[in-house]
Amino acid sequence: MMNNIPSRQRLMKQIQVYSFAVYDALLYLDAYPESKEALEFYNKYKRLEERAIAEYEAHYGKIRLGGDEKSWQWTKGPWPWQNEEVE
Repeated sequence: MMNNIPSRQRLMKQIQVYSFAVYDALLYLDAYPESKEALEFYNKYKRLEERAIAEYEAHYGKIRLGGDEKSWQWTKGPWPWQNEEVE
C-alpha cells in the first residue's frame, strides 16, 4: 500500500516556490498595476500557495500564525534549515 501523503520537505519546497512567485508578482504589480496578465499570474499562484499551505498544515501542523492559537505548534519539530534534502 502506497502512502499518498507528500513528504514534508516536498510540500515546504512547493510552498516556497509558490510564495516566491506571489511575492515577485506583487512587486511587478507595484510598478504595473494595470497589467491583467500579472494580476492573473498573481491570482493563480496565490491560490496554489494557499492550497499547498492548507495541505501542509493538514498533514504536518501549522506553519503560519493566525486564528485562536492555544500553543505554538510550529516550533515543534525540525526548523527549516534542519530538514533533509528534498527528494
